[in-house]
Amino acid sequence: MDIWIESLEDSLRTRQKRKGKNRNRGLLAAVLILAAACVWQGCQIRQKEKEEFPALAWITALEQRDTGEIKAALNARDEAERQQEEAERAEQEAASGGQTGEEQTEKGTDKDSLRRRFEQAVLVGDSVAEGFIDYEILDPSRIVAQKGLRADSAGPDIEKALDLSPSCLFLSIGLNDLEYCAGDSGRFVKEYEKRLQEIRDRAPELPIYVNAIMPVLPAAVEKKPVLAHVGDFNAALKELCAKWGITFIDSGDILAGHEEWYQKDSTHLTSEPYTLWLQRMEEAAGI
Repeated sequence: MDIWIESLEDSLRTRQKRKGKNRNRGLLAAVLILAAACVWQGCQIRQKEKEEFPALAWITALEQRDTGEIKAALNARDEAERQQEEAERAEQEAASGGQTGEEQTEKGTDKDSLRRRFEQAVLVGDSVAEGFIDYEILDPSRIVAQKGLRADSAGPDIEKALDLSPSCLFLSIGLNDLEYCAGDSGRFVKEYEKRLQEIRDRAPELPIYVNAIMPVLPAAVEKKPVLAHVGDFNAALKELCAKWGITFIDSGDILAGHEEWYQKDSTHLTSEPYTLWLQRMEEAAGI
């Protein structure tokens, strides 16, 4: 009997051990399944975040970078933006004759504003200067210009201009002298100086501003080779102005890169550059 009882107890203990092992295995399996579910759910959440919030991926990648590298990249970007802004500002000022946007807004570059500021000034010139009348940029009564005007023949026109009692006098003469003087800049400035003396004799205190001869296109030089001396004539004219203490205004650069601003003869101008040219004169005279 005792032996049978002991055998029964051993059998019960063996079954309990087996149940414990099975229970442990079941618990372990449940834990593994739960862990796998959490991992899968986490992946789904991260995938959803990437789809719905793409910026998070960029931020996460950025966080992995060295802070010094990030700062350098930001500084480089800021410097590139600053240089681009300066380049755009310089281009705008060049196109506006060196004036900033605020100065243009304050003064106004429309025809009425320009006319008001130049209503006391007078311009004497040749057919290129006639463009201020043809394109209705200035009051015709303040322009004394005619086709073919030269330094040697401008005396009567200058007298007419002085009769208008101008606050300042602008001269734009020289294009026709290139051919008349056969490219001799010395002969040109000799005649020009006579006109300056006539002005000083009649109006000693009158401010005088001398415009350079506007450049011509190569096509014009091909037809009239003497026009190649524009640079020589301007250099001589600049020296003459320095001798007399007169302001020399060279606005030829406003035409650079703008062949479309020339008429078919490659010498005379369309309407576009006249406002810019006038702004140069305005700046020189402080009008």
